[in-house]
Amino acid sequence: MKNGYVLIVLAALGFAALPIFIKYGYNVGLTTEVMLFLRFLIASVLLSFIMLVNKKGLHMNKSDLPKLVVQGLVFFGSSYCYTLAIKHMSASVTNILLYTYPLMVVLMATMIFKEKVSLVKALTLLLSFLGCLMVIDVIHTSTHQISMLGILYGIGSAIFYAIYNINGQYLSKTLEPVTISTYTSVVCLFATMVIYPPVNIFAGHSFQAMWIVGLGTAILSTIIPLFCYQKGVSLLGASQASILSNIEPVIATVLAFLILGETLSVIQLSGAFLIILGGLLLKLDKGKQPGTLNS
Repeated sequence: MKNGYVLIVLAALGFAALPIFIKYGYNVGLTTEVMLFLRFLIASVLLSFIMLVNKKGLHMNKSDLPKLVVQGLVFFGSSYCYTLAIKHMSASVTNILLYTYPLMVVLMATMIFKEKVSLVKALTLLLSFLGCLMVIDVIHTSTHQISMLGILYGIGSAIFYAIYNINGQYLSKTLEPVTISTYTSVVCLFATMVIYPPVNIFAGHSFQAMWIVGLGTAILSTIIPLFCYQKGVSLLGASQASILSNIEPVIATVLAFLILGETLSVIQLSGAFLIILGGLLLKLDKGKQPGTLNS
């Protein structure tokens, strides 16, 4: 049981380090396309190798392929928006905005899947909405010059991530986690190459910086936390694991302060607390899970 808690914390630490690596990349002159390409290239190669070794991950039906492609495109949308949001805002604010995805899940479940809004879900909506306004600090936007483009990218990332989570619940019932992760990474790699054709993509960039960001985002912030989280879920159960994972934005904020020197105002920290609280309440709610995009 204790190992399960340790694994979930390690997963949260890895995921929380992602915005730090991306912000570092921007600070040393790397471009969005370089960071996305390196992340998904390295992740695709390593995950494909793991899937080949773990032969169970090779078994799938032909009908699953379109679902995996959709899942990969949705994850790419989230990653693309997330990376661009960090370009325009601090790493800590971007990560907190991403954590409004439970709010997006509730909204989609209500508007698309016609779920009834329980008291807990209504409270989640209110807390997350107020928290979001406080994190972007709408009252003092003229003082700290919050980027509206960054906010839009941050919210877009949360919307895509909510869809990714909804779909992932159902894919995981029939497919191995390594299969989903591998196909997701490969689709993301191809999507990156379509938007940013890799012609002289590495020209003019620091080789050392590319290695740091590429390996960091692909291994430390994607593959390792993914497997730690999956193993933690097997030991603790999905509910306890998902609740404990709410420490991720807290860790991201601490890392951004220690490594990047970023700070949040009291209002922004209070907003972050409301968003995390809303996410916790939603995960404690035992309401019906939303449907899948492929159903």
